[in-house]
Amino acid sequence: MTTGPGAPLSGDLLRDLDERLCRLDLGEQGLPGALYQGDPPYGTASVSPDGPDGRTVPYQRAGGEDESVLGMGAALRDGRLTPLGLLDRTLERIARSDGEIRAWAHVDADAGIPAEPGWDGRPLHGIPVGVKDLIDVAGVPTGGGSHHLSGPGRERLPAADAGCVARLRAAGAVIVGKTTTHEYAFGGTTPPTRNPHDPARIPGGSSGGSAAAVAAGHVRVAFGSDTAGSVRIPSSYCGTVGLVPSPGRLPDDGVLPLSWSLDRVGLITASVEDLALSAYALGISPLIDLDGPATFEGVRIGVPIGALDEPIDPDVAEAVESAFATVRAMGGEIVEVEIPHGWAATAAGMTIILAECLDYHRERRRDGRDELFGADVRAMLDLGERVPAGAYVRAQRLRHVLRAEALAALSGVDVLAMPTMPCVAPRIEDANEGVLPVGGTRVSLAEAHLRYNVLANLAALPCATQPVGVDSAGLPIGLQWVAAPGDDERLITSMTSFSRHGR
Repeated sequence: MTTGPGAPLSGDLLRDLDERLCRLDLGEQGLPGALYQGDPPYGTASVSPDGPDGRTVPYQRAGGEDESVLGMGAALRDGRLTPLGLLDRTLERIARSDGEIRAWAHVDADAGIPAEPGWDGRPLHGIPVGVKDLIDVAGVPTGGGSHHLSGPGRERLPAADAGCVARLRAAGAVIVGKTTTHEYAFGGTTPPTRNPHDPARIPGGSSGGSAAAVAAGHVRVAFGSDTAGSVRIPSSYCGTVGLVPSPGRLPDDGVLPLSWSLDRVGLITASVEDLALSAYALGISPLIDLDGPATFEGVRIGVPIGALDEPIDPDVAEAVESAFATVRAMGGEIVEVEIPHGWAATAAGMTIILAECLDYHRERRRDGRDELFGADVRAMLDLGERVPAGAYVRAQRLRHVLRAEALAALSGVDVLAMPTMPCVAPRIEDANEGVLPVGGTRVSLAEAHLRYNVLANLAALPCATQPVGVDSAGLPIGLQWVAAPGDDERLITSMTSFSRHGR
């Protein structure tokens, strides 16, 4: 397997794939399948899994032009805004800055507007939302960032909304358009999208368009998808909030797959408050008390041993340590927890992704359309051809081990916390080389991106990220939270408490 400059994986990671993973003693552990996705106790939310069912958010705040989802809802309720006016404002913002940011693959200027001119009480009535161009929106092309799905005779034009988009519409949201994605979600850079904080840097991926659109102020809410960090990575790099709900909390039909046993639909929002309201509107979580006390009194937060070990940017480590100090000041307890096989998560995740993505694209490779893949995706598929069947089986078996270890760690604490990324958004040229500067050394892009993120996908746990400061250059830093299966409410509550500190 080829390594070196520009290679997607480092030599160390390839040795993990080839050797260390296959030497693990997994006992009699079997295959987990999809890790019971959709089964109790976390296959349905404590609110209706079919959407808001006519429920309303008790918007009580009034006043000026609040840009939040709550503020826009209040303005719609009071008649200071109309859904059409809000859409026009959104389209103007996109037109003003997307020539540089390039967060949108398709903008729908004729997006369906709710029939009522004002606010009809639904949680997201009239709120503009972006949808990752991997997710079907009826009548709008799904390009997947790929030449396979663009051009005469190749366009994918869905007749029906994906299940998660149907939830958005039921909540009253207005679909503004499709945000960019790395080709078939198979990468972490999302070209040609730029990071709104510094256009010389990547937004992360594969949901980089959704994070960039939110960070640029085009929309407050966008859908992404997350296989090994694809919601959390760009959220950390772009300074947005990201949530990957428990499996089953959002439908996954109508979404182009990357890795069927790891993929989940997720949310990217401009604030934790926006996230809490959107999660309620979509049936993910009950409505969190947005004005409750800011406290972690009696809450135990587990930090995996080694979470702040090098390589990590000093500014990232300092910001996360400061966040832990804030939690302690709010009455919380920080305790170390152990996930003994956590070191193997990246290798196992890459093995599964390579094998499952290769299977999905096998016919495209056989029927003469291989040249339509971008060079980076084609290189990864070539690598997938060389993943032994036994390594895939062992990686799937290892998921049971990692899930058991994560659940054991969570049994003594309320949530886990760790950095989302070991570094801030890298420059485009570094990302294109496939090697990122992290803490004074250089690390492969895959290792940097998956280090903290892929465990939650392997173990099928809800996870989220929120901004916790910036580095010396003003680039965002993210803090990741992970909760037990089905405990999405606790996850959002923890984020809400943290965001209210100091108000």
